[in-house]
Amino acid sequence: MSFYISNHDSLYKCDSNWSFITQKVHQLFKDKKLKELQLSKISKCLMELVGHENDITLSLEYKNTLMKGGMKCLLENLNEEKKRMGENFDLLYNLGELWSEFMREIIPTLQLIFANIKHLNAKGDSVERITLEQFRDDVVLCTDIETVIQNIVKQPDSVYEIPRSVVQMLLVLGNLANSDKTSDNQRRICNLCSLVVKPYINPFDTKIQQY
Repeated sequence: MSFYISNHDSLYKCDSNWSFITQKVHQLFKDKKLKELQLSKISKCLMELVGHENDITLSLEYKNTLMKGGMKCLLENLNEEKKRMGENFDLLYNLGELWSEFMREIIPTLQLIFANIKHLNAKGDSVERITLEQFRDDVVLCTDIETVIQNIVKQPDSVYEIPRSVVQMLLVLGNLANSDKTSDNQRRICNLCSLVVKPYINPFDTKIQQY
């Protein structure tokens, strides 16, 4: 991230602050937690940036730098677990575990850090919503979840039970459709909801899915 400030000392300080914030936020995605001292320093660096940059610039960098890199960490961890487990890898179980940690540790920490960035928390947007959309696009739909769930549904006698955490994940992500009805990725999530939840009103289909 480059901050266009005439004073070279201020420019260096801003870039240094942003590098620190990026490093620690990505660490949050890897380790699922940050120490209190780290949170305090992140908040201080962010407040110094707010003094130089407008909220729009910071909100764009939140989406394009912090979240893209963070979701990449989550997906890489998932793929590493898949390689480690081989044929014993259970995608839905691991996605459910990841979702639980994501909602319990990562999102609340991000909300705490970026609470004062007004553009991230206005006009229908929020840190939570933006982060969930990135999780949907760059983690969930980058796995084989659609194929796995479709195969389960095709086998009505299967003893496999889709984890409750995955059902919750799909319903939460499906609820993003309230103001995101043009997104193909949102349509895909809602279609998955219609497979695992009965009855389900799919906002991309005027019919109520009842079986």
